[in-house]
Amino acid sequence: MMRKKDIDELITEVLQSVHWPEDAARVLAASSHVITYVKGSSIFHAGEPADLLYVLLSGEAKIYYTSPSGERLLVDIACARQALGRLPLPGDDEDAVQGFSAEALSCCSVALITRTRVASMASTLPLKAIGRMAHHQVGEWARLSERALVYLTMDVRGRLGMAIDDISSRFGIADARGTLIPLRLSHEDFGELIGASRPMVSKHLKELADGGVFYKAGGRYVLARREALHARGHERPEPEVQPRPARPRRAQRAVSLHVVHST
Repeated sequence: MMRKKDIDELITEVLQSVHWPEDAARVLAASSHVITYVKGSSIFHAGEPADLLYVLLSGEAKIYYTSPSGERLLVDIACARQALGRLPLPGDDEDAVQGFSAEALSCCSVALITRTRVASMASTLPLKAIGRMAHHQVGEWARLSERALVYLTMDVRGRLGMAIDDISSRFGIADARGTLIPLRLSHEDFGELIGASRPMVSKHLKELADGGVFYKAGGRYVLARREALHARGHERPEPEVQPRPARPRRAQRAVSLHVVHST
């Protein structure tokens, strides 16, 4: 278990990374409260009040976009030492809400700081500092929104390649076989990440594994051939659908017209 001093130091570093001045970050860190979220539990939902500042201290969290119809699309996997969700800022509407949802991918420790504390501290900062924080916030929302849009406009195979490339770049560890991904990801996780069904994801993952591009070993995935990840040459061609032969039309019954001639 981390000591309070170490936790405060970690929170301070994270807040500085989103442009909080060091002195203000240390004051906020001292007022934080740490909660542990078990795997699969919700950290926050889209649409709920943005009245807390979340700092992910350990573990990984899935970030979801929720469509108006209620369909979820996994747009990011957050790692330790990262701020989550909408950051409460001066001038925010009292009814400001979270734009995305966060769920624990593994057991997570998250530091929570109330909006009241954040607003009180932010009110002492110069406008230039607040502007930098707001710019970072807008940039992060734009990044997640752009990812959701890209995923929605690509085919399943393209989205899967993009997701694997991104995860391996952010979480991967150099390995004799290529890049080892330490996260425990299921086919369902990949399905949520790219907005596809599990059977469709399983089909494409099998093709990647058969081609020696991306495969599972010892419970972890290995990206062996990054340069081939976006190539389509290793894919098996889809079977061509032959048109069905036209059915012969039934012979029309002859209709006899009996004309009665008047005499």
